[in-house]
Amino acid sequence: MFGRALKKSSFANKNIVLTSLINSNLSFFIDWINNQKQEYIELKLNCSGTVKHFVANFRVVNDIDAQGEDVKLFNFCFFPLDCYHSLNKDFNLYRSVYMHSTHAIYITDSNQNVVSANPSFIHLLSCPLNNVLGKHDGMLYTTDSNNQLRILLAALDNERDDVSDRLECIKHSVNGEIQTIWCNVNINVIYDEDKQEKQFLHILEDVTQQVYIEKTLSKAAYTDSLTGLSNRMCFNDRFTEMYDSAQRLGEKLCVFYIDLDRFKFLNDEYGHDYGDLLLKHVSERLVGCFKRHDLVARLGGDEFIAVIQSDEEMDCFEKIALRLIKELSQAYLLHDLYYTCTCSIGISIYPDDAIDQESLLKAADSAMYIAKQNGRNKFAFFDLNHKKYKDSQLQIIKVVESALTDNRVIPYFQPIHDVNNGDLVSFEALARCCTMDNTVLPPGEFMTAIEQDVLLIDLGVAIIKQVVTQLRMLATHGVMIPISINLSSYQLRSDVIIKQLEAISSTHPSLVPLLKIEITETLIFENNQKVIENISRIVQCGFRLLLDDFGTGYSSIYSLKKFKFETVKIDKTFIDDINSNNLEDQTLLNAIISMVKNLKLNIICEGVENANQVAFLRDNQCGYVQGYYYSKPFSKAKMHEYIKKYKVYV
Repeated sequence: MFGRALKKSSFANKNIVLTSLINSNLSFFIDWINNQKQEYIELKLNCSGTVKHFVANFRVVNDIDAQGEDVKLFNFCFFPLDCYHSLNKDFNLYRSVYMHSTHAIYITDSNQNVVSANPSFIHLLSCPLNNVLGKHDGMLYTTDSNNQLRILLAALDNERDDVSDRLECIKHSVNGEIQTIWCNVNINVIYDEDKQEKQFLHILEDVTQQVYIEKTLSKAAYTDSLTGLSNRMCFNDRFTEMYDSAQRLGEKLCVFYIDLDRFKFLNDEYGHDYGDLLLKHVSERLVGCFKRHDLVARLGGDEFIAVIQSDEEMDCFEKIALRLIKELSQAYLLHDLYYTCTCSIGISIYPDDAIDQESLLKAADSAMYIAKQNGRNKFAFFDLNHKKYKDSQLQIIKVVESALTDNRVIPYFQPIHDVNNGDLVSFEALARCCTMDNTVLPPGEFMTAIEQDVLLIDLGVAIIKQVVTQLRMLATHGVMIPISINLSSYQLRSDVIIKQLEAISSTHPSLVPLLKIEITETLIFENNQKVIENISRIVQCGFRLLLDDFGTGYSSIYSLKKFKFETVKIDKTFIDDINSNNLEDQTLLNAIISMVKNLKLNIICEGVENANQVAFLRDNQCGYVQGYYYSKPFSKAKMHEYIKKYKVYV
């Protein structure tokens, strides 16, 4: 509400307009006009029949009226008191919020100089207010975060009213040291109406503890807890980054797939505590063989992997592999034990060996198996032909797995005869795998693929069960003829096989003398304690042992006596020498036959294929023979007919 009083001769003559509106304290109003002691006063005015509170002030202006006379104009301003108090109340409220907020707040001008800050800001950064007022707010952040802050502010120029990000701030500790904290920083645009320019309201929330927890969880998710190396998840992410970078820059990626040799032996022999300590030491040596920007990870168990992004030639990668072999083969101190552990390393190179990530890793894994087959403690580069071979082996494994599921793994039987009179004395059971199209695969076509696979255990159990069934069936027909089965080193390390044999000795004791166990000569010299223990369990059950392939490994009279073998089977390679007319070879065969006979052990010569060999072995009193000269292995359906031919009955 505005009012104007015009004074020509005396002020009193003109008061009547305003004074009629004043509800009380008229004298105070007139005194205020005359003396002008206060800038403003509070009045009660009559407004349309109601009384309202106003704050009033005025200004005297000299002017000239229409007649040219000097006049004084009184310009009055009446501001409703309720609104005035409301504005003051709001201002005080906002100021209280600003000053007592737990969030650190500061305001900058358009040049990012600090113009105001609240107490929480001073407390958060331990920085006195006079040290920051008028200063550029870049001093509050680390270099990287300051650069990010400029990007955020630039975004505000693109018609955005607020932006936020997590930035690293600089805090001054009590002793003067500088440390950094993480803050969520939210920035809003405000306007200074007096200066007609933008200002920026910064709200900071300390999230250092949250960042620490996130980093800890992230480290746990991406770090192998035992060794501190990157784990499989971290490897997958970083490998993808390196692969993309190598593609973009036209560089090579070299993958080293590292597998410790005979690590399981250490765990089994000394315990997992020793194995874990070895893995830690191996990890430390691996890290020392690579640069900081190379990727080194533990995939699990005793498998490690390293990746180098480089434009170096193969010679460089070969030198790294040689260094790995040297470093990792040095003795380790594991508690009270000095232990030497070697490794096998497979190497593949992008883009030479593969052009996608998965194929590159498979190529390195394939190369690692080449290194193991070459004798361990070696490295090997990827070989495509070897990969094709491994792929074919995997296909064979699938065939065997399917055959075991459908009961298509069966025994074939090859007869063993007395070399003197030709009598049938026993059979050897040989596994056959029947495919879906009824093709019968001999052992040579599938045994190599599964020789270190758990399928070999299942196959062994299947053959044992079928042979026992066949022995029982023959016994019901009055035929008590022995059948031998072959057990490999891998099978003899399995308690499943041994328990199967123990169950047979318990439920069918009459069959124990008829079910004989063939063990290869080389197996004895592996000196595996588990194998030795299980062989003893077999002997305790009453099963009789045959030593197979005698003469091809490390023949030892001690081993023949130690394990109480009943029979020794002389390998086919010695029988083949009979046809060579080489006196030295024949003399060696005679010496072997003579030695075994002196130990009072039975002899079976394998691979007999012609009458000349039979005559030689008969002359040298070999004992028993087995081979195509008598018969190829056949199915159980033909066994009765063969037995009937030789009239074998109780």
